[in-house]
Amino acid sequence: MNLFIYVEGQEEELFVNRVLRNHLQHFGIVVQKPILAATSFRIGDDETREVMVGGVTNYDSIRQDILDQYGTGEIQAADALTTLVDLYALPKTFPGHADSIAQGLTGGPKATWVEQAWKVDIGQPNFFPYLQVHEFETLVLTRPSELANLYAEHAASIEQLRAECANFRTPEDINETSEGSPSHRIRARVPNYVKEDGFRFLQNIGIPELKAHCPHFRAWLEQCETFFR
Repeated sequence: MNLFIYVEGQEEELFVNRVLRNHLQHFGIVVQKPILAATSFRIGDDETREVMVGGVTNYDSIRQDILDQYGTGEIQAADALTTLVDLYALPKTFPGHADSIAQGLTGGPKATWVEQAWKVDIGQPNFFPYLQVHEFETLVLTRPSELANLYAEHAASIEQLRAECANFRTPEDINETSEGSPSHRIRARVPNYVKEDGFRFLQNIGIPELKAHCPHFRAWLEQCETFFR
């Protein structure tokens, strides 16, 4: 029961390695080394083909990369492949993206719509994509006060951030505008915030609290936990 997770960047990679792997092990699931997303290809013969990794900048490259994962034969029929990619700034060429906007969808419903279209486009029964609403830092804002443990010099600003986030029903409701996205809100209060530190906060917050406060994340994680049953 091998689970492969296709991740957008290093912070997601660290989260999978340091947090999710341990959690899913209790369900008898072996999380393989995360696959870092390919942002672009230069297609030629095998010796001239180049791949840039990290970040999601265009769907064609992501689609080709995922299909290539299946083409290697490493992912067997009894295995599964999922993703950990931000909804924020998702390229408009993603399947279902234009339709979701036309319908006025936001947050979890928008992510679900695009995920379903993405799954159909890839066409593999053991592929179930996940889009983080709205970005990885959403999970950190489940408990903003946790930031003070590493950035004590910004304790007053972090308390302001906590009060600001309390106005939202869930962290997943924090919007995806360039001024108001989770990462921009954190950086506004903690200018020296390092994205790769995110997994440390999530380790302390814990999976149960993340599931309790982030419904779209909870649905995905429960799918990971039960996919092989």
